[in-house]
Amino acid sequence: MRRKRLKKQIIRLTIIILVTAMTLALITAPAGAVKFGDVPGLPNGYWAIRGPYNDALEKNDIEGITTHGENVINFWLNGKTAQERADEWIKNVLDHGYEINDMWSVSKKVADTLDANNKITDAIRVYKVALAFVDAFKSLIINESKLPGKPEDMEFARQEIQSKLDAYDVSITLYAEIGKDFGTGDTSYKGAKHEPRTGVYYGEPASPFAIMDLPQKPSSTLIYVLYESESMSARVENDLVENEKLGYKREDYSVIEIAWNFKNEGETLASVPNDSAKVTEAAKFLNSTGLPILLRVGAEMNVWEKPANPQEFIKAFRFIADIVHKEAPNVAVVWSVNCISSAGLTFDMFYPGAEYVDWVGISLYTLRYFLGNPNTTDSTAAIYGTGKYANPVRYMADLVEQYGSRHPIMIAEGGVPLKLLSNSEDLTQWALPRIRQTYAYIPIMFPQVKAIYWFNKIDVRYDFSLSSNKTARDLYGQLTSSDYFLGKGVKEPGRTYKKLGTASMPAKAVTLITYAPYFTMDNVSVQYLLDGKSVGQSSVIPYRSALNLSGEANGAHKLTVRVSSGGNLLKTVEYNLYKKGDTVVVSTGAITPPNASPSPSKVFVDGKQVTIEAYLHDNGSNYLKLRDMAMVLNGTEKQFEVGYDSAKGIVTMESGKKYTPNGTEGKAAVLAKTASGSGDPVFKDGQTADVNSIKIEGSNYYGLRDMCRLLNVDLVYDPATRDIKIDTTKPYTG
Repeated sequence: MRRKRLKKQIIRLTIIILVTAMTLALITAPAGAVKFGDVPGLPNGYWAIRGPYNDALEKNDIEGITTHGENVINFWLNGKTAQERADEWIKNVLDHGYEINDMWSVSKKVADTLDANNKITDAIRVYKVALAFVDAFKSLIINESKLPGKPEDMEFARQEIQSKLDAYDVSITLYAEIGKDFGTGDTSYKGAKHEPRTGVYYGEPASPFAIMDLPQKPSSTLIYVLYESESMSARVENDLVENEKLGYKREDYSVIEIAWNFKNEGETLASVPNDSAKVTEAAKFLNSTGLPILLRVGAEMNVWEKPANPQEFIKAFRFIADIVHKEAPNVAVVWSVNCISSAGLTFDMFYPGAEYVDWVGISLYTLRYFLGNPNTTDSTAAIYGTGKYANPVRYMADLVEQYGSRHPIMIAEGGVPLKLLSNSEDLTQWALPRIRQTYAYIPIMFPQVKAIYWFNKIDVRYDFSLSSNKTARDLYGQLTSSDYFLGKGVKEPGRTYKKLGTASMPAKAVTLITYAPYFTMDNVSVQYLLDGKSVGQSSVIPYRSALNLSGEANGAHKLTVRVSSGGNLLKTVEYNLYKKGDTVVVSTGAITPPNASPSPSKVFVDGKQVTIEAYLHDNGSNYLKLRDMAMVLNGTEKQFEVGYDSAKGIVTMESGKKYTPNGTEGKAAVLAKTASGSGDPVFKDGQTADVNSIKIEGSNYYGLRDMCRLLNVDLVYDPATRDIKIDTTKPYTG
């Protein structure tokens, strides 16, 4: 649930305003008054350039600020890049403290002035200069106590600059939608409890959503329970019964999220380890339901008004997780944060550890105004990611980067406001492209995300209720009716998505999708050109367009993606294509034509046909993933576990151990691909293994015959049928 954080946020904002003011005052003071660094040793000619800038500041002369400010910047850069200068000066803070301070202050002021006057291209360039000196300035504060301010305060400045660059400096990422007939795109599967291999569960809080009449019925629901004051069994049963009255039977849900919130927040934590009876009773009830449950414990601890002591939170979470894991095998435990932390806090401060966490969640709200204030300034909006800087994809990227390799991820609750309650302002049109960002982009870009819950309620400042807003509800229904969203009874989506950079895709029709964040999202158009000829255009997020290369000649082609806003070209990216038969290789760099085709052989293990992703290289050898081999040998005397030592960059095999699948196994190769270089070395039972290897799109593939020799299993190839037969009961004969 959303929390009141007005006092805390205002204090944080006041700090950054005061620090900026003090910095400007220091910079614009006469040389004799500045006590920082070796001011008398400034290069000749500096004050002759600085003086006109100071005059422009005093007169608020917009043109003078930008013109003379850029002269100051160029004087200090002296032909070098901003990063080169920052790296050079930070090595000796006391000799160059003034320069760092001056560059930070002037470049930020010039960029803000350009931004305010809608000179976005120039503002981007100067913001990048300012960004290079934020960290240097923070180091300056740490190493020289004479300068006012705190290092954490500079994080606000960095956040503002980074938000503006993210909003203005368009970055283009291209994806292809892959149907089942052409294999799978990028996937992520950890084997966590209730985790779907691909696709996204979705739903809303219990009861209100039931009247929405969506095209595809949700696969989940969300129930809130207060730890201190509510009975788990009474609250959950009440909400499930109410839903059943409206036609939603509990057994129809693929999974149910239960948010077990601490009403008294940080004040509750110390007593939790004394509540064994309460937690055990709740866990036994959840187990008795027999339902697949995601239990979110103590959410948003990083923004509580009554702050959480990290050690107390971790102790309380682990206590609950241990009991739930023991008493309720049908329950997955969720650790969930807010997308923005309070000052001085990070996600990791509260992370209990992988053995206690099954899923990781996030509260992801994309807000129109900071604290619901319609007079939110541009600077405040940038610092807190609201208004035109609100981008749910960026917050999700941060969480996925930190935890996506360990756990499935869920948007445990979130939404975009549809009405401002203080003045009844209708926010629908502002909300629509942001809803598209969440429900169109996030599933495409982050296969680690396996569930999304919309906060279908009225909160303190905003109305998020889709039930009473037909326009937003219709869009939500349209987006969630995609078969990538796991609706009621749906077990597996009919499509996946592949990021295109160095990848293969079908020559037959695929759907291209472009991620192109820009602050005027509702005025963006993406055009696709093949060999200079337009083949599609879209102005609706995620900018879908069909591309069919089946009729094109084999060989090299060029795909161009152009992003425009209001008719003005913002960014162009070119992709090199190489078509070979039914396959197209895509790359932003030079392309080596495909040299590894799906193996035509059927593979049998101990007489049973198996499915593996095997490629026949142009050198005549078959290559497969080590995990596929481990999967098909599981349960035999030759079974082995697979690991990866990221520090050493080696693959490990442990003989005799049962293999732990990760969801990538058992998929037949479909497209021809480009193999280049050797794969990572293999160590079997601690010893180097002599096996041929190749890399295909970043993954390791190993020679089938070498693998059979290494595992000492018999391999027979039938040239008449092309069948490959592996016999684990016989030794390798060569």
